[in-house]
Amino acid sequence: MESHLSALELWCEKEWGQVPESISEWFSDDSVVQVFMRLNRSVLIADFIIDADGEVRCNEHLQIPLDRWNPGSIQAFRTNDGRVRFRHRNLEIFLAAHLRAPEWGQALLEEWLMSQRGDVLRPKSKAQRIASINRTKLSIERNLNHSNLKSVRMDLIATEQIMSDVERRLDSRIRSDESE
Repeated sequence: MESHLSALELWCEKEWGQVPESISEWFSDDSVVQVFMRLNRSVLIADFIIDADGEVRCNEHLQIPLDRWNPGSIQAFRTNDGRVRFRHRNLEIFLAAHLRAPEWGQALLEEWLMSQRGDVLRPKSKAQRIASINRTKLSIERNLNHSNLKSVRMDLIATEQIMSDVERRLDSRIRSDESE
């Protein structure tokens, strides 16, 4: 595969608009190269044919976009005719079963997609949780310091003054009623 690596990267850049972040070989011989490619927000299973002049041509491929993937949704089975079928939703691709177990490819693809998904589903270490709590605390403190409580204080003072005036008037009426 090493001799075809640059051709695979060029194909991917032309077809998908990006150079793969990683390429892992599934199977390779003189006429076929089958690979897994890790792209920015998806993974790709591709089956290439090598022409007589050494040119690499894509026979078929299966893309699994991150936004359509759920953990465990990639299936890999060995078929009766000796190939391996990779399936995601209603799409599938058949690869040679010469060297690798289907579970190896399935695990690699799931791992790549899980790492693309980010920290949302991955458990955090104690240090990461503490750092996250400290960032949240600092953000709340900044928001409280920047909030304008001056108008609330002024309203409170005005309300207290109105209430004391009402109390005084009420007291004065009660006294005047008692004196009559």
